[in-house]
Amino acid sequence: MFSAAVYAENLNDKTVITGEVMEVLRSGDTIISKGNSKAVVGRSVIKSDKMIYNKKDSFVCASGNVRLYSKTDGGEPFEARGDFADYSLHLQRGKLWGKKTKLKYFLKDSDKMELSAKEVRIDKKLEILSAHRDVEIATSSGTIYSDNAVFDKKTFSLTAVKENKRPVADVVYDGKKALYAADEMIFYNSKDNKKIVMNGSVKGKINMEDKIQ
Repeated sequence: MFSAAVYAENLNDKTVITGEVMEVLRSGDTIISKGNSKAVVGRSVIKSDKMIYNKKDSFVCASGNVRLYSKTDGGEPFEARGDFADYSLHLQRGKLWGKKTKLKYFLKDSDKMELSAKEVRIDKKLEILSAHRDVEIATSSGTIYSDNAVFDKKTFSLTAVKENKRPVADVVYDGKKALYAADEMIFYNSKDNKKIVMNGSVKGKINMEDKIQ
């Protein structure tokens, strides 16, 4: 196992890269790691079969069994898995994609959220998640299926809008399971505010505030 410690330009945090086989390109700005590859900086860790690390901006291109572990500014754990990833370790920004990309978000003021999709984009230091294609979001309140979804941590809201198919919510309502569909769904999931607001060709109740278990 080989390792390298580098500092990205204009950034103070040290990045440690490890792997079974490592290659440093002549410029010294790019490190290629193969086999049990791992990059660690601050509160972010990314693992994969292969990765290319760019020293200038602390950017990682990872492929093969990609696993990302990080924390929000508030210390909330965040996990993601995918086939591929382009990710800035310092900015906590990038995307994961593949056949089945999965994320787990452990929120202090909300339920744990699990999300799966073909592609997920991460922005604003884990504050914004944007999922695309075959999206499924599961919480203790139920599951939403959609072509897309955008999660905003500041408002604890998740918005899904019809592209090819209408978003569908399979939830527990007033102690009973129920199925709802609409052109647009906004799912609020904080501990003090649990509801679904639905707009456009709605099948079901428009506002289920204080009824979701």
